[in-house]
Amino acid sequence: MNKSALILEGGGMRGTYTSGVLDYLLEKGVEFDTIYGVSAGALNGVNYKSKQIGRNLRSFTMYQNDKRYAGVRHLVKSGNWFDVDFSYNQIPNVLDKADYDTFAANPTKLYSVVTNVETGKAEYLPLVDMRQDMDALRASASLPILSQLVEYKGKKYIDGGCTDSIPLEKSITDGNRKNLVVLTQHRGYRKQPSANRYACRVMYHKYPKFVKAMDNRHNMYNHQLDYVYRMEKQGRAFVIQPDKEIHVSRLEKNPARMVELYHQGKLDARKYYSKLMEYLGK
Repeated sequence: MNKSALILEGGGMRGTYTSGVLDYLLEKGVEFDTIYGVSAGALNGVNYKSKQIGRNLRSFTMYQNDKRYAGVRHLVKSGNWFDVDFSYNQIPNVLDKADYDTFAANPTKLYSVVTNVETGKAEYLPLVDMRQDMDALRASASLPILSQLVEYKGKKYIDGGCTDSIPLEKSITDGNRKNLVVLTQHRGYRKQPSANRYACRVMYHKYPKFVKAMDNRHNMYNHQLDYVYRMEKQGRAFVIQPDKEIHVSRLEKNPARMVELYHQGKLDARKYYSKLMEYLGK
């Protein structure tokens, strides 16, 4: 049996590209056996599993200029750029309700990719009941320096992109033979060493294995890109990504740019849909 998986990298507000790709696939009724979501990719994965078309785009764009949502004020007050209660309680439970029942009923497995700061390694937390597993989701999207560590089941976690930005190798190891990888950077992109790694050395000095991982993050990411494209040539991965450089930052504040990127994602999904279906055998 050719088990299929969806691999969703992060990228902050560049995740609106992924939102566009996934909404088109939802409209077509495409399903996968397993989803691996990293940071913003995990947020996208939740709404894909709960089949809520448009909710990702709203979450990314509607609250960008809402003082309750994010900003320096929250960072100074709580150590989190994104207000935790507003993002993970008020939005899904009051303002734009998450469909917990559809999520729970959907047999697709969803894993939130996180980084264990004590081991400096990635872990893959199953999201089964979103009411109970919200912190596992939050951990994956907790950006270094801009977020507090998330304690979940006795461990300390942070953004999964720090140690496994594109978990295709994990998916293949798990036995998934058909893999759709959605990337949020253009083909040809290479990650450069981040200036933030110096701040990480100071801020996370109690976690030397995590600091080492952050120092090596650009090499890890570029190695994973090479792996993705090798697997693509071998027919073990199908890649959808922007065909040219995009101008949406990780903390983008301009909703119009994000909406444009969302529609680019939908257009790309439509363009590759027939080939994707042939690849998946559907």
